[in-house]
Amino acid sequence: TEASGSGKSTLADLIAGLLKPNSGELYCDDILLTDEQRLVWRQKIAYVTQDIFLFNNTVRSNLSWVANKTLNDNEIWQALSLAAAKDFVIALPHGLDTLIGDRGVRLSGGEKQRLAIARALLAEPQLLILDEATSALDHENEQKIQHALKQLHGRLTIIIIAHRETTIAHADQVIALNTPH
Repeated sequence: TEASGSGKSTLADLIAGLLKPNSGELYCDDILLTDEQRLVWRQKIAYVTQDIFLFNNTVRSNLSWVANKTLNDNEIWQALSLAAAKDFVIALPHGLDTLIGDRGVRLSGGEKQRLAIARALLAEPQLLILDEATSALDHENEQKIQHALKQLHGRLTIIIIAHRETTIAHADQVIALNTPH
């Protein structure tokens, strides 16, 4: 947690291998992330930001494109459940086959974020980075996602970047970054 401009998202970009450090070195599991290793590392990461990109297609298509395999409906519904998105998708006119419009225009901000989290989980990452990924959720849905993330404990590493302390209340470890003076 902490104020804007403290470097939380930049740190996440470094961890995800999207940026190279200006100085020093970055290791993952005692392996130096060189250019070649960084490409391999990125394949093991799912990164969800507050700015969600969705295609002008169905819910199913928006969820399935990240998987390295053909997904069955049970896998999709399980991910939707973990992302606290199952109920709202069931309520859509055509469920998984509902067209959501360009950039998900037919969905609320919170619904988009929950779909993005489900999509990230379907990629079966070793590391899930949530960068303000629950900022558009109301308290009830944020609590549902926190409960779901607890169920993933031990299955993958999750980094949560947030301004609200309630978002990270269940974290095993909290690192606070301060704005440089």
